[in-house]
Amino acid sequence: MKFNHILSGLALSAAVLAAGCQKSLEYSDVVYFTGTENSNITNMYVDGPSSMGVTVTSSCKMAADVQVALAVDAAAVDAYNALHGTDYRMLPAGSYRLSDDAVTIAEGTNVSTPSSFEIVSMDDFDEGAHYCVPLKITGTSNGMGVLEASRTQYIFISQITTTRGINLKNSWYITMDGMVDDPALKDLPACTMEIRMYANGWRTSGHMISSLIGVEENFLLRVGDESIKNPAQLQLAGRGTSITAPNALSLGRWYHIAVVDNGSEMTIYIDGNAEISVDSSSSKAINLGFYYNSPFAIGMSAADVRYFNGYVSEARVWKRALTPTELKNNQCYVDPATAEGLIGYWRLDQVEDDGRTFTDLSGNGYHGKASSNPIWTGEIKCPVVD
Repeated sequence: MKFNHILSGLALSAAVLAAGCQKSLEYSDVVYFTGTENSNITNMYVDGPSSMGVTVTSSCKMAADVQVALAVDAAAVDAYNALHGTDYRMLPAGSYRLSDDAVTIAEGTNVSTPSSFEIVSMDDFDEGAHYCVPLKITGTSNGMGVLEASRTQYIFISQITTTRGINLKNSWYITMDGMVDDPALKDLPACTMEIRMYANGWRTSGHMISSLIGVEENFLLRVGDESIKNPAQLQLAGRGTSITAPNALSLGRWYHIAVVDNGSEMTIYIDGNAEISVDSSSSKAINLGFYYNSPFAIGMSAADVRYFNGYVSEARVWKRALTPTELKNNQCYVDPATAEGLIGYWRLDQVEDDGRTFTDLSGNGYHGKASSNPIWTGEIKCPVVD
């Protein structure tokens, strides 16, 4: 009897398992944009007319030719911005085209013929604007369904700008004397400081410090320190709360460097990626008008030999905590007329008629004065695309 109960239990379990397996195997074949299985975002970097191929994939091989209809869904840009808190714009009319509004998945295959998405002109692009073109699968000729998560492919268009920077060799630096003791710069509840940098060498003597941007003993981004024994590690120092990025920087390449303090946490970013964070809630107040042997500066601190051997470009400081998306998207330019919370902005690509003054584009008047006439880098591209 006990044996019969065991057999009955096994039979019941097998029936339940079979039913479960049968249910799990119930699915319908679908189509989706090729390559969007993990992300439906594609990045496109342009500095002139460009194109990229777009194809559609089916989860099965087709028994007959199937046409898949495509369309640009301009309304999806606003919906994406509302959901993600971004500021993408639809491309200007006439600046792009889709070569084919339908692609074909041939009999016996599961990948379609390509349609070409093309940037035909950048004449109406606004400098620094972030553009997005959503491509949507609108239907199939055989009624096959669409994988909803991959029905829309978002093409993010980033403009590659051509600019130049300055070479900080031979003890060259910039000071912002107008920031000293400015009440507007004291007790900042939040702050972001960022700069693009390219190192030719690190300091290996003295304090082993290569100063990038900020003010000594309060809020200074620098590379190296005798306390960490590695002249290639990025560090934010001051206010009794130093933070050091775990990974060393490399010589001979451009980086976008940033530190963000939101009042409770401080984070170092390299190329828009968070490297390390520490609690900053008990740190002293941020005071960019602090003076410690020198004012707020680029390429120097404490009025000694803590100079940076390399190139710099696009230096900014803000009175708010920028988001990771803002850090990634705005490495090359921001519009100072619409940039909320901008304290100082020095593009470092030109000087005034006196040959040594770098205008603060924020409009706050924190102009930089160079220690001598600048040495320019020549043309540089931003962002750097591998």
